[in-house]
Amino acid sequence: MIVKKLSLTNFRNYRSESIIFSNERNVIVGENAQGKTNLLEAIEYCATGRSYRTALDGELIRKESDNALVELDFFAGSYDRKISIGLKKRLSSKGETTEKAIKVNGVAKANTRGLQGHLAVVGFKSEDMSLIRGGPKDRRDWLDDLACLLKTGFSAVLSRYQKALAQRNRLLKSLFEKGRLSVSDQDQLKAWDQQIAALGATIIKKRIECLLLVLPIAERYQKDISGIGEHLSANYSFYISPSLSEGTMHAELDSIESFSMNALADAGEQEIAVKLMKLYRIRRGDEISRRQTLSGPHRDDVRFNLNSTDATSFASQGQQRSLVLALKLAELELVSNHLEEPPVLILDDVMAELDLKRQAYLMETINNGMQTILTTTHLESFGHFQREWLSGSSLISVRNGEIERQENFATPIK
Repeated sequence: MIVKKLSLTNFRNYRSESIIFSNERNVIVGENAQGKTNLLEAIEYCATGRSYRTALDGELIRKESDNALVELDFFAGSYDRKISIGLKKRLSSKGETTEKAIKVNGVAKANTRGLQGHLAVVGFKSEDMSLIRGGPKDRRDWLDDLACLLKTGFSAVLSRYQKALAQRNRLLKSLFEKGRLSVSDQDQLKAWDQQIAALGATIIKKRIECLLLVLPIAERYQKDISGIGEHLSANYSFYISPSLSEGTMHAELDSIESFSMNALADAGEQEIAVKLMKLYRIRRGDEISRRQTLSGPHRDDVRFNLNSTDATSFASQGQQRSLVLALKLAELELVSNHLEEPPVLILDDVMAELDLKRQAYLMETINNGMQTILTTTHLESFGHFQREWLSGSSLISVRNGEIERQENFATPIK
């Protein structure tokens, strides 16, 4: 896959710009807060229909405007394609909203699912260190993004789960306000329990399948980077409230907490759904009092281990950086093999997070065969090998939301 041209109108800090990309290596250079990351965000936005930096589409629109347009010309699957996403702010009785108009090759799409299967992007950002250092949501989001690329229909199931979850939460809020639970209320809640348990079990099962695919590849990369044979494993855990562990249903909770990743891999979706139904039943009063669903794939976590030791708590900073790099390279390899063509690789200021050894390993690994779009503040920060890598790449200089110049490096930089 190859991004050919990106055109922005009133997107972030860009008033009106078009950028032509090289088929292989592209380096976006500029000081901080000039708009480098905004270009990468726009590319990923066209691939997925959502921003990895904000949940509010309105924040993507330039402050001085009430509308924006992102257009992306790219090559995939042996022919040229085009994605456009228009954004427009609207005022209603509920306040300001943002309308989104999506087109693929000129054909309007009803929602972001219409973008699936067109452009695959794998991103590696300094924020990806949150895979180890961050909270459960960071790891869930990474795993769900991977599953969306590898598992047909996963994003649709995820969307259905999120909608059902919102409905169940509204019901829990209503029950809290009523202050009592009638037979009719119990029946209605049970119906929602069954629906989100079935959808949640599918999500968990697909997540586990992706983990089992990525871990052995990441372990190989981890060994190459570190030069040490470290065993990489992961634990997938259901969220259990600390207050519940002090309750009276120890046997039922223990049976859920001890449901290891290997057991999840062997279990059917129905068996996982039963576990979720148990959690809903055990936590019924707690959920009503808090007015939210407290169990399910939206609360679960994945923890990575090196030699059976938790990487977050006990791995050194160097080990953590190597592990994140290994996980992202494994993701890149998996997606490339699945699509039978390399995705677009975007690297957002990752050089600042990696030492020279890991920089060199990254550049050597991605040296050929895929389009790479990289941002950096200073070319001088590149080591000798990386400077060789820059030879023949396209340089895009950014300043204050404008493209100052585009040129090619014909010879290695001195």
